[in-house]
Amino acid sequence: MAHDRCVRALVRIDRTDGNVGSGWIAELGPNKYVVTNAHVVEGESALWIEFSDGTGRVANVVYVSSRIDLALLEVPGGIAAPSLPFVTGGVVRGERVVIGGNPGGLTFITSEGVVAGTVTGTPLSMMACGRTSECLVLDAEAEPGSSGGPVVDHQGRVIGMLWGVYNGASFSIAIPAETLAAELLAGERAVMARAIRGAMEPRSTD
Repeated sequence: MAHDRCVRALVRIDRTDGNVGSGWIAELGPNKYVVTNAHVVEGESALWIEFSDGTGRVANVVYVSSRIDLALLEVPGGIAAPSLPFVTGGVVRGERVVIGGNPGGLTFITSEGVVAGTVTGTPLSMMACGRTSECLVLDAEAEPGSSGGPVVDHQGRVIGMLWGVYNGASFSIAIPAETLAAELLAGERAVMARAIRGAMEPRSTD
C-alpha cells in the first residue's frame, strides 16, 4: 500500500541544466501543488515535470522558502494525479519508512529505510530544516535525483521530505512534515498552511 501510494503521487522534475530532482503532490486547500526542495528548483522559474503515468507538464515555481529547503510548484490547469496526506504526531525511532525518488537516472523508484533519530544545529541540518528545527535522520541511502522525494509511513502518509545524504555516513536527512507545515504557516502562504493542517491526519498507535 505505502509503495503504491507513494509512487502514484511522486513526480520527476527536470531542470534546464539536465539535472533531475523529485517532488510529490499535496492537496493544499482547493488546489494541488508539487512539493520539493528549494535547491531542486534553484535558479528556475518553470520546469518540466513528469507524473508516474508517463504524462508531463510545465510547472511554475510559486513559492521558495527563505528559512528551510522547501519550494512549491503549480501546474496551470491543475493536477489530476493523486496527492499524499501529511500526518501529525511523533515519528518513532526504528519506524520503517518508504522513500520515493528518481535516483541515478532511474525514475519512480521506492525504497525502504528506518528512522534512526534526529539532528539539530549542524551545518547540514540547518541548511535543510532551519537553525532550530530538528531534521529526521534515516538509515537509508539517497542518491542524486531523489532530493525532494516523499518519506511516507506504512499507510502512505507523508512524515517528511528527503533532503540529502549526511556527509561521511550512510544516512539521509529528511525535513519533518510538521516543519514543512509550520513554514507554510508563515508569511504569504498562511492560507495554504491552514489547508495543510486541515488535511493532516492524526497518527494512531497501531
